[in-house]
Amino acid sequence: MPKTPVFPIGLQDFRDVISSGCMYVDKTSYIERLLSSYRMVFLSRPRRFGKSLLLSTIEYLFSEGNRELFRGLDISRNMTEWEVLPVIRIDLSGESYEHPDRLMQKLNLILTEYEAVYGTAEAEVTIAARFSGIIKRASEGRQRQVVVLIDEYDRPLLENVTSHSTQEEIRVKLRGFLSVLKECSALIRFAMITGVTKFGHVSIFSGLNSLKDISLKPEFNAVCGISETEFRKYFSANVDEFASCRGISREKTLSLFRDNYDGYHFSYSGEGVYNPFSIMNAFDDNLISNYWIQTGTPKFIPDLFKQRSFPIRKLENVEKSINQLMGISTTDDVSIDNTIVMLYQAGYLTIKGFDPATNICRLGFPNLEVKDSFWQSLYTFFISSSDPQGIYNMEDFRTEIEEGDADRFMTRLQSLMASLSPSNLLDREVYCQNAVEIIFKMLGRVVETEVHSGPGRADMIVKTAHNIFIFEFKINSTAEKALEQIREKGYASPYLCGPRAIILIGANFSTKTNLLDSYIIEDMAKRD
Repeated sequence: MPKTPVFPIGLQDFRDVISSGCMYVDKTSYIERLLSSYRMVFLSRPRRFGKSLLLSTIEYLFSEGNRELFRGLDISRNMTEWEVLPVIRIDLSGESYEHPDRLMQKLNLILTEYEAVYGTAEAEVTIAARFSGIIKRASEGRQRQVVVLIDEYDRPLLENVTSHSTQEEIRVKLRGFLSVLKECSALIRFAMITGVTKFGHVSIFSGLNSLKDISLKPEFNAVCGISETEFRKYFSANVDEFASCRGISREKTLSLFRDNYDGYHFSYSGEGVYNPFSIMNAFDDNLISNYWIQTGTPKFIPDLFKQRSFPIRKLENVEKSINQLMGISTTDDVSIDNTIVMLYQAGYLTIKGFDPATNICRLGFPNLEVKDSFWQSLYTFFISSSDPQGIYNMEDFRTEIEEGDADRFMTRLQSLMASLSPSNLLDREVYCQNAVEIIFKMLGRVVETEVHSGPGRADMIVKTAHNIFIFEFKINSTAEKALEQIREKGYASPYLCGPRAIILIGANFSTKTNLLDSYIIEDMAKRD
């Protein structure tokens, strides 16, 4: 027998969700607040958070003959008059935009469908003019204002994040298209633009002074996603079923879901937010799994680290101001600051703390699912893609570490570093440092990493069942000096009385040759 309720996995159409009896987490009170407060809004949220379903709900709210769909929902209790208005919805997802012409082709197809309803004018030649004409005729024909909904406006930009000339051409075309909203503002009852990122407020949304960015507003923290309150209200029975199926307590189940899928904060205050796609799949499967990575990693994420000189170890506990999180700078889209902001807006980082005195936010990974997805995706694109024959299989690294074969591990690592560092990179040193970091993070899925010890902090400390490896990496120095630092700062001190063997490894990376040019291994049990 099917489970009750049925989860709307993969459904983004509000009518389909309601008509098929699927679970619907009521977001209509947020919609009511939006409609009563703003004329034009922008919302940034990560993928798989329900942006498309939110826009679909607004679309059906204004479309004729759909009042029954909202029976029992929050908005139906307060609305005395239901406005029926023309709705123009533009969805830029589901398309590949490797060339700017693809954007224009997509917009042409969408506008042609609306022109079949609202008519055309001979003088309307450009895409922007046609869009403007549709809004005007839709409004004049019914003597009513129009609702405009634009979903995933930034999809063409994200697909070209490392192709600056293509991205700039697309940016110019989008700016011209979106400028129609200002031109027709008197005819628009409500407009909403959604995306993952907010690229250059001045550049893309030029002139749209009435466009309100609600992405970081506390009252809209959970407009998409599932808040802790909603989780306990809508999923209580599912929690009990999951606990029973797995033979664990309700408290343990709540902890598992919180650790793996909760932790998003889209404002400096408010409840944590769960990823709706992940929790619904986990309940449907009765399994805690990584659903985020199963939906595919946006290509722009690994591209950021393959072509930019950004040390990924700086991601944890990085700090940014509220204003910095509002959007990507138009002056330097390849900066480190922009990389961090893009990771935040894409959902890989989230707000973990806030200082009201400075308006500074501390960022970090929201949960285990995202953290694992991040490192897995970087490993796949960063290392595996350069190793088609599987010479540097992650399982081999794990086996060598777990068996205590430090020499084989370092030989393999040395060989891997020699195969990386493409010649066209601006900073091959950072690229290779990132590669080492990714490998150790992947090892961290089965062993501990980055453990503080002694008066300092070793570059890497890896614990296995029988051994403790203490790593120190130097740049343009010697492996001997790296090993001496481990000894002088007493990195091994906390482990001397334990049962496990302690192995010290000092290594040096040369920026001249871009190689891990030397390493020394010392087993403390075998020291003279």
